[in-house]
Amino acid sequence: MKIKHLLSIVLLLFISSTTTQLNAQNYFENDLQFNEFSIPSETTIDLRTYEVTLDDGIEYDTSLTPKSITQYEAQENAVAFVLNMIAFGVGFGFTDADTLWCMHAEYYLRLALFQNAAFYGAFGLGYSSINGDFLNTNLLDLSLKLLMVSILAKQYQQVRLQYGVFAKYAFGKNKFNDGFKNDLTVLTAGVILGLHILLTTQWSLMVQTNLLTYEEQTIKSEGNETKSDSTIGLINKNNILALSLVYTFGRRNRK
Repeated sequence: MKIKHLLSIVLLLFISSTTTQLNAQNYFENDLQFNEFSIPSETTIDLRTYEVTLDDGIEYDTSLTPKSITQYEAQENAVAFVLNMIAFGVGFGFTDADTLWCMHAEYYLRLALFQNAAFYGAFGLGYSSINGDFLNTNLLDLSLKLLMVSILAKQYQQVRLQYGVFAKYAFGKNKFNDGFKNDLTVLTAGVILGLHILLTTQWSLMVQTNLLTYEEQTIKSEGNETKSDSTIGLINKNNILALSLVYTFGRRNRK
């Protein structure tokens, strides 16, 4: 009796197990939503076999990957080649008889980007003064610069060389010690040279001066007009040495 009872239990368990397996197999084969599971990254996982299939091959672009620490630092230090900057500064110059000084503000916009350099256009506003023993001259000016900013050494990129051309229109007055005044307009064009020194990720310092300057002056006084021109080629003598603190807008490494 015990043997018959034991055989009945084993037979019942076998029938239950077989029925469960058949029902599960029928459920997975007939319900399409469990056939496969799709991930948005175009990877397919078959839940029945747990096999992973890539629908499309993954390709990695290594063309922009730095090949050395120096190249990596060069990419990280591209802050001087950002899209736009604004500068505020002062300048000083001297002649045999006069002292020159100015205050200026400039907006820089990157026009082109090269491998180790960038081309900028800059629009500026300024106030300048020439103080002498017998005459003081005060001028407001508008300026336009086209500058190339280049890397001096790939290993040390905190200091950049900048050079280019500029044009400036200024207007104001000459004031003599005896009280006499006349109107003055000045057209200036020349070659500019300087350094761009990185201080932080968003602040830098510019040092600029004119290498060669052509200047044309027009003086109007009591209905009379007098014109004169001159060419100046001495650094910090009739040419102002200008210092500018520069603020960078946005992030670095813009393409």
